[in-house]
Amino acid sequence: MSTGPTKAPEQGALLEVAATEKPERPEQPTQASERYVSPRPFRPWQPEQGQLLPQYTRQVLGEKHLACFFVDLAEVLDFSPILKAYTKECGQPAYHPVMMTLLLMYAYSRGVSSSREIERRCETDLGFRYVSAGEAPDHDTLCAFRVKHLEAFRALFVDTLRVAQEAGLKKVGHLSVDGTKVKAAASKHKAMSYGRMAEAVQKLDEQVQRLLEEAAALDEQEQARYGKGSRGDELPEEFNNPATRAEKLRLARKRLEADKKVALAVEKEQRIEKIRRAQQELEEEARQKAQAQGEKAEEAVVDPKAQRNFTDPQSRIMPRDGSFQQSYNAQVDADTQLILAQEVGQSPNDVRQLEPMVSQVQANTGLVPEQLSADSGYFCREDIEKVQEMGVEPFVAVGRAKHGQEPQEAPRGRPPKGLSFKELMGRKLRTKKGKRAYARRKVTAEPVIGQVKNGVLKRFSLRGLFKVRGEFSLACAVHNLKKLWNMGQGLAPLGAQAA
Repeated sequence: MSTGPTKAPEQGALLEVAATEKPERPEQPTQASERYVSPRPFRPWQPEQGQLLPQYTRQVLGEKHLACFFVDLAEVLDFSPILKAYTKECGQPAYHPVMMTLLLMYAYSRGVSSSREIERRCETDLGFRYVSAGEAPDHDTLCAFRVKHLEAFRALFVDTLRVAQEAGLKKVGHLSVDGTKVKAAASKHKAMSYGRMAEAVQKLDEQVQRLLEEAAALDEQEQARYGKGSRGDELPEEFNNPATRAEKLRLARKRLEADKKVALAVEKEQRIEKIRRAQQELEEEARQKAQAQGEKAEEAVVDPKAQRNFTDPQSRIMPRDGSFQQSYNAQVDADTQLILAQEVGQSPNDVRQLEPMVSQVQANTGLVPEQLSADSGYFCREDIEKVQEMGVEPFVAVGRAKHGQEPQEAPRGRPPKGLSFKELMGRKLRTKKGKRAYARRKVTAEPVIGQVKNGVLKRFSLRGLFKVRGEFSLACAVHNLKKLWNMGQGLAPLGAQAA
């Protein structure tokens, strides 16, 4: 018997692959390659290396990914206002409305509001591909869906508050109201003041008259030269001389110039019509304002500085970021950084917004806040008294504190007699209770404004007051859902409650 070492049997190949079936791979750089020579070792980099990935996209993303959270919302949110719009069985099957809604919400949560960018992300971003289930709706379909369901987005925003209540929002302690200017989808350079409109119309009329006269003169010259019924640019067979052909082309170019003058005159006529329509709108607003103030509508005078934008006529020039831009004024009511009420308006100031916002909070949640804080832009005695009648204790600033100014000492005892309503409110804010209440704005409304504008909706993508209100409702709904996601609220029990 041999006592020498035994030889291990050779292991057979697990899978025999013919040489012709093996995929060709580009040669990877080796250590001997001159381009990659380095005394320091690196981890191997082979982008063409095959990988055994999980079968399901959710496993690749992980359960804590935001895309998985929005997919889970399909069993939690009420999509009936959107589904009600589809009642006819006609045409090709449409993309599922729930998928389209969740795709838009996920896109806004990532700060993407452009329909073209959403279309690109559906092809390149794994989170977008998971939410859309591999579908890639084109930008026209996305934009049409968003515009079609603007009113339903407002109901969807209210439904996020139901989800928040099921997650633990049982009462509204302190409500902070704040406003912000959101840039419209229009340039301020496309606006014109009322004082300039009459002058602009006169100049455009003169230009239109001149263009038409020049086009008519060219027509008369060609009519006299070539006769009636002849354009002058025909090329008879007997004229094959290059010199004659060049003359014919020159005459055709003149004919084209005359056509361009007529087209330009038509374009200017359309602009004149837009300016006259804007004039009528400003005059009507002035008459309505005069009637509201108890004055005669016939005697109303339009402010020469009043402006109207031709791209988005319902947007307004407002101060924003140290300059003036075409914007809308958005209002939010926040508690624990959840938006309980929201609205978009055209007025650059925030006066008379407290009572409508508190009423909306009560309608959306069925709850009445205990306290309310707002900056000096909201100070209006009539509005504050209405809020007090609703059982809410208001803390509204009466003016702006100067930078670096030393805070005044908290007053004690009963307020002295003879103080006006404004002085009483200012004294109330200087008390310890007032300072604590007003300081809540730093952790409620003000951070919410920054998070919405920097992470969800930097500017409006749609035009018109009705459309931007729907888009802002969608943005506020997305903000609330992101807050629930950040707080780690489980959606499984919420889905069971909703069912």
